[in-house]
Amino acid sequence: MMRNANMACRCHRYILDGLRIACAILVFLAIPSESLQGLEPVENDREQVDKQSAGELKSTLLVDDYRPLNRYSFADGVASLVEAKQSWREERKCISCHTTGWGLAAQPAIDSGSEEVAEGRAFAQKYLTTHLDGDVKAHGQYGSIEGMVATSAFLAMSDARTGNAIHKATRQGLDYAWESLAESGTWEDWLQCNWPPFESDAEFGPTLMLVALGELREVADLEDQDVQAAGKLSAYLRDSPPLSLHAKAMRLWAASSWPELIRSKDQKTWLLELTDAQATDGGWSMASLSGPAWKRDGGEGQTTTSEAYPTAFAIYVLMNTGLAPDNTVLEGGLRWLREHQREGGDWFTRSPRRDRKHYISRAATAFALMALAESDGTKGIATKPSEGL
Repeated sequence: MMRNANMACRCHRYILDGLRIACAILVFLAIPSESLQGLEPVENDREQVDKQSAGELKSTLLVDDYRPLNRYSFADGVASLVEAKQSWREERKCISCHTTGWGLAAQPAIDSGSEEVAEGRAFAQKYLTTHLDGDVKAHGQYGSIEGMVATSAFLAMSDARTGNAIHKATRQGLDYAWESLAESGTWEDWLQCNWPPFESDAEFGPTLMLVALGELREVADLEDQDVQAAGKLSAYLRDSPPLSLHAKAMRLWAASSWPELIRSKDQKTWLLELTDAQATDGGWSMASLSGPAWKRDGGEGQTTTSEAYPTAFAIYVLMNTGLAPDNTVLEGGLRWLREHQREGGDWFTRSPRRDRKHYISRAATAFALMALAESDGTKGIATKPSEGL
C-alpha cells in the first residue's frame, strides 16, 4: 500500500491547458511526478512541447525503441528503475505512485541485496515522518493525504518484502492513515484530478492499503486498529461498485489476502473480464483497463494498443492471486514484456493524461520487473547491468 508530478509526495504541480492549477498530486502511495501519487510534473519545457503538433508528439511517442529479444536484460531493467528513482529523490524530493512508490515496493523483490533497498526505504521513512512530526509543513502536494497514506502503504509492502518487523516509521504512517480515514471508509480528500489510475477516484487508496496490509500480516502481527481499519476499508469497497477494470483487478489482488472483500461470483466475472482483455499479441491496453472517466486532455480516449503498464500490472495481479486460468495467459504477457523492453532498459507507457512527462512508465517498469522476477526465478537477484547503464 502507491504519488509539475503528487506513488505521492504530491510534489506534483501541473498545468491544465493554459491554466496553472495547483491541483494536488500524489505516490502510493505518495509514491514521482506522474505516479501513486502519480500526477505528472510539468517542467519548464512547456513552450517547447506546445510547439509540437499532436501528430508530432504521437509519432515521437510511438517510435519502436525496443531491443531485440536476444538482448532482453533483467539487470538493465533494474538499473534503469534505480536511476529513475534516485533522480526523482534528488530533484523532486518526494514519493509518488507513478514513480518512486511502486519502485520502493518493487526493489526488495527484484534486487534484495542492493544498496537501493536501504536507501529507498530511508528516504521514504524520512519523507513520511518529517511531515507527520511537523518538522516540515505540508505545502502544495508535499505532505498531502494521498502522499502520506500511499507512502505508508508502500513502506508496509517494503517491510513485508524485506522480512522485517513493522518499522516505526511505517507504524507511525499507518496510525496516521487510520486517524485520517473518514467514516465512509475511504480518504475523501484523496486527490481525484483525472490522473488515472492512481489519482482519479476514491477507491485506489483503500485497495492499495488492503494489498499492503495483506502482505504485512504474512510477516508480522497486525495491531487491532489495523484489522479494524481493514474491515472498514473492505466495507467501503463492497458498498462502492468498481469504476474500471483496473479497479476490479486491484480488488482481486486485495481479496487474495481479504477473501471477504468480494463475492465469489464477482471474482469469477472480473477474472474473466481481465483475461478476456488480453490482446492477441499477449499484452493489455490502457483502454482495456480504463473507466469512463479516464479521458486524456482534449477528450481523447486511452491508447488501444498494448502497453507496458497495463500488461505488467495485469500479469502481476494474476500471478499474485493464483487466478490465471492457464499458463498461456501468463506466458503471452511475459513474452510481450520481454519483447518490449526499450534500449534504455525500461518499459514505456504513454501518459494517460497528457503527452509531456510519461512518469507512469516508471510504475510500468516496476511491475514488469516484479512479474519477470517471479517468472524467471530471479526474484530478489539482479546481475550486473550492461555497460553504460
